[in-house]
Order: sequence, then structure tokens, then C-alpha cells
Amino acid sequence: MTSTDRQPVLPADLGRFADIGEVVLSRDGARVAVSVSLPDVVMNRYRRDVLAGRLDDAAPLTPLDPKGAVRLPRWSPADDRLAVVVDRPGGCEVRLVAPGGSVTTAVAGWPDPVEELAWSPDGARLLFVVREPVDRAWYELPEDRRPPRRLTTLGYREDGVGWTVDRPRQAYLVDADGGAAPTKLSIGGFDDAEFAWHPDGRSVFFVGKRHPGADRSIVNDVFVQPLDGEPRRLTGSDLLHSSPVPSPDGSLLALTVTDVAGFPAAAHLAVLDPATGGLTDLAAEFDRDCAGSSIVWTDEATVAVVVEDAGAMAVHAFSVTEPGSHRLLVGGQRRITAFDARGGRTAVVTSGPVDPPALAVVAPDGAERVRHAPAAAVAAQRRLVAPRHTGVPVAPGVTVDSWLVRPDGAGPHPVVVWLQGGGTQYGWQFSHELQLLVSAGHAVLYLNPRGSAGYGTAWMRTVAGPHAAVPGSGWGVTDVADVVAVLRATLDASPDLDPDRVGVMGGSYGGLLTAHLLAQTDLFRAGWAERGPYDLYSDAGTKDEAPWFFQAYLGASHLDDAASYWQASPLRLVPQITAPLAIVHSEEDRRCSIGQAEELFMALKLLDREVELIRFPGEGHELTRSGSPVHSLQRLEILLEWFGRRLTP
Repeated sequence: MTSTDRQPVLPADLGRFADIGEVVLSRDGARVAVSVSLPDVVMNRYRRDVLAGRLDDAAPLTPLDPKGAVRLPRWSPADDRLAVVVDRPGGCEVRLVAPGGSVTTAVAGWPDPVEELAWSPDGARLLFVVREPVDRAWYELPEDRRPPRRLTTLGYREDGVGWTVDRPRQAYLVDADGGAAPTKLSIGGFDDAEFAWHPDGRSVFFVGKRHPGADRSIVNDVFVQPLDGEPRRLTGSDLLHSSPVPSPDGSLLALTVTDVAGFPAAAHLAVLDPATGGLTDLAAEFDRDCAGSSIVWTDEATVAVVVEDAGAMAVHAFSVTEPGSHRLLVGGQRRITAFDARGGRTAVVTSGPVDPPALAVVAPDGAERVRHAPAAAVAAQRRLVAPRHTGVPVAPGVTVDSWLVRPDGAGPHPVVVWLQGGGTQYGWQFSHELQLLVSAGHAVLYLNPRGSAGYGTAWMRTVAGPHAAVPGSGWGVTDVADVVAVLRATLDASPDLDPDRVGVMGGSYGGLLTAHLLAQTDLFRAGWAERGPYDLYSDAGTKDEAPWFFQAYLGASHLDDAASYWQASPLRLVPQITAPLAIVHSEEDRRCSIGQAEELFMALKLLDREVELIRFPGEGHELTRSGSPVHSLQRLEILLEWFGRRLTP
């Protein structure tokens, strides 16, 4: 099929582009399992399944349960059984699938969703983690009959999770043969997570918060707990530790660490010596965000991990014996979002601007073969357009990466500036939303202004407040200047773009930045501000990340330094916003409460501006990533309608 025969990307394609969440290899690398999800708009749910098969075969991977909701695939370290979690109306199940297809059940009818699953090293037991209510009876009562909550700590609920104050994550053990009831491993009712077995099978590692003031910070610790004993803390309650993974002999733990006191900061790969508590930062010189959930020991002295770097995501291998030494394993102008390496084989989940997520097998010489591409057929039928990458000088010695995707035709085309959320990066990713805007006739410009991830800690700290531990300009200053510089350079270099028809959109921090750009410049005809914080003072008192998040960025609490919070708030500049603005928010957003949208909407209406408040019931901060398929589709249709009307000639 030629490009001229292909059809434009449509909103309904939301239910055709499948995502691959994770990939795991069996102990010898011969078998592979992947978790795949696909929005189903008709049923208004996500179809989730695990597909498995031999890595080197050409035969299609086999879905384990097309009618069920299957996730968390885990291969036994002792044989070729695959453990999975199945969500059923009667409760959660942990099933074991043998190579021949026979299925046994280790856990059935568990009332709480299983969040983690891990085999013991000998394959005899499974550890699973659930978020367990302390008082289940309270949740079983009708809402209008539940007694009031009497809260005494902060951090009592979390966006997308709900109440956490009385639902700590707890670990259980169960025999793999399902012959006995599960037994609780967690002690004390603390919120424990990210469990990993010691290779000897007699203890486990995990992260938790048991220090004084734990409800006021994301600082946590790594613990080790014998199966028949009490947890012992291994770290000093001074960093955010994530995803501890023991070395093959158990002498070291690979994990990621984030400097909370100096936040914002990149998450670095490190190794911890459990015997001494000594911590070695392996990525200090590289200084890029490392994904703790992807850590794999490739041998006793090497740890591989997914790294975010300049718009791409790649797999790097770090030397344990030579801190600072690392090499690229799998990279390129794309995103490797998950991988596994065992038995001399490597499998990756790869995607790019015109390539939806796929499973690929990487040979030792670097050659790749696509093993499973669930969206390949629909991608071949659609007009997917690759971006043009440009580095734009914005200040002496500072270049900002940008990407421009153009629609078909000679132009002049309207432009949508597409902004990311805080602490993330844009670049070489696949996006149905982006391609949808392009098919609708809009050029899309996106970039990584200072403050983004992917360029190191100093780059991130540029937008920290003037009173932060490492001072910066604050939100709405340097980042605004970078976006403006890149947009103007792009328009100057592109006569096929219409400078009088430019829109801007962003979510979360991108919503805040959208409002700042509309207030501080006259470059935009319309805006789309989504799930953003617009009054940081009021947001500091309601967000689920309070109080640590804004305190880290701005250097003090809102009670001690209200001026810094107001200075960074676009609500302060609302009289200067004159372009039409869509304010999009979810009713159950706990990261940036619905009150943020209401404050901005009220102010603009009182000023008689053209503004629309679009409220999605029952959704949280993650609407665009994991919201109900029906609401996700409705959002895309409104987005096209909004910019279609506002950016017409």
C-alpha cells in the first residue's frame, strides 16, 4: 500500500493501536511473554491479555485468556511454568500455565487486586502484594452509611489509587501448587512495595517508609526481611529508593535513587551493599533518568536498565566494578520502554514516531527481528507522519531539541504546540493523539524546554524556584522563553506554517505552561489547558503529592513563602489571557484537584473571556493514559472540534 492509499488517523483508532506494557523471558531465554492492552470503546474497558510463545519461532504468540483480564506475567526460575494474575468478577486469581497449556490456580477469589507477583528462587512459592483495607467492613457499607474518616496524617490518598491511609500494600506467600492458604509476610501494617527475593530464598528485599515524618516526604528506605523474622532497614532515610534487584549471588542490590533534598533530580542507577549499607551511584557522571522497573542483571558485574536521553529511551549496561562506565546496548531514534535479557537472548518493547509498540528480538550482533507487532496492520493503513528534528539555540550554549510533524499539502498549515507534563520528555515516541492532530490538518510542534527530563539534573533544576535548594528561575520564566524561542525559530524557517493560526496545549505542568504562554505572549490564537495547577497556593493544600513536591521545587511550604507560590501561578496573570481557552479536567483528579480548573474558569468568565470548562466525571489525573475508553474517545473528539474551530483561516 502506498502512502497516498493510506487513510487518515481517526479518533476511533484509539481502539486499534494496542500497547505492550512489559516483556519477560523464561530462565533460558527460549520463551517469551508480553502483556498487551487495547482500549475497547464498545465495552468501555481495557482488554488486557498476556501472550506467550517460543522466542525464536515464527508462529504467532498465543493469548492466555482472550476473555479475561490477564497481567503480570512471571516465568518460574525452576521450570517453564508461567504465573499470571487474572482479574475476575469474583476476585483476583494467580494462575500457573504449563508449556502444554494446562492451568492450575495458586490463589483464587482474592478480594483485592494483586499489584506485584514474584517467584521464589526455587520455584516452590509465589510472593504477591495487595493493597489491603484495614477495615474492610467500612468499604462494604453504602457510601451514605460509612462513618466519617478521622485523619491524623498526611498522604492519605493518591490519584488513581484512592484512599491509602487505611489500605497499605501487604505481601503474602503462597505455595505454587495452591495446596495451602496464603500467609501474610508483611509485619506491622506498613505500606511495603517493590519486593524482590534474595537468591537464597530465605529473605526478601523491599522499600517502605517507617521513619519519623514519613507522611511529609517521598524519602523511603530499603529493607531486608527474613521469611521468619522482622524487617531490617538498610539505608539512611535520605533518598527515594526504587526497585531493588539483587545480584545473582545476592551480594549487591541494584536500584534507582533520587536526591529528594535537591529535587528536581534525575533518578540514577546505583548499587547497595546490604552488608554495609554502602551505596555507589553508577550513573552520577551520565546523569540521566534510569527506569528502576526495568533493571536486569546481565552478569555478576553488569546491570542493564532503560535510560531516558534527549527524547529517546534506550538500554544501557553499567559496570558495577567500574562506576561511571556504561555502554549502549539497544538504542536509536525511538523508545525502548521495556526489555529482558536471559540465556544470551534479548527482547525489547520498541516504538517510534510512526511505529506503534512491538516486541523485537535483538541478536548479539545488534540485528533485530520483530516477533510481535499487534498494531502493525492498522499502522500500515494509516497516514503516519515522521517528525523533523531540529536543535534550536535558545541561549548562549543552550540548545533545545524540537520535533515538527507536518500534514500533507503545501500549506499554510495551522500549528499546535504540544507540551508535555512535568518531569517527562517528548521526542521519538508514538502518539495516536499527535498523529490524529496531523491527519486533521494541523502541524504539531513539540520540544523539550529546560525543566524536562532526559537532559540531566541541572537541566531539570532550571525551573526550580529562586529559593529552592538549587535555585532556578521558577516555572513560567525560562520554560516560557524556551517555548517562545523554538516556536519563533520554527515559524521563521517554515513558510508553509501559518503564524496567525497557532494553538498550544498541555497537561498537568503542560497545562500550567499553556496558561503562562497565553498570558505572557500574543503568539497563540487558542489554548487547551488540561489537568493543570493554576493557583499553586491552593493546589499545595489539596494535591496528593503535598507537602513535599512544591516545597522541593520552591524551597518552602506555601505557609512560609506564599509569594513564591503566587509568582509561579498563572492565575496571577489571568487578566492577560485573551485567547480562547479550553480548560479540561477530571472530577476525581487528586494530583491537581478540580478546584484548579474551577478557579481559572471563574476568573476568565468574570473577565468575559471566551472559555470553556470541560469536566470528565469519574476520572483522575491519568485520563489521557488510562482513563475509560469512552471518555478518552470523547476527549479526542472535543480536542479536534476545539482546534478545528479556533484555528480555521
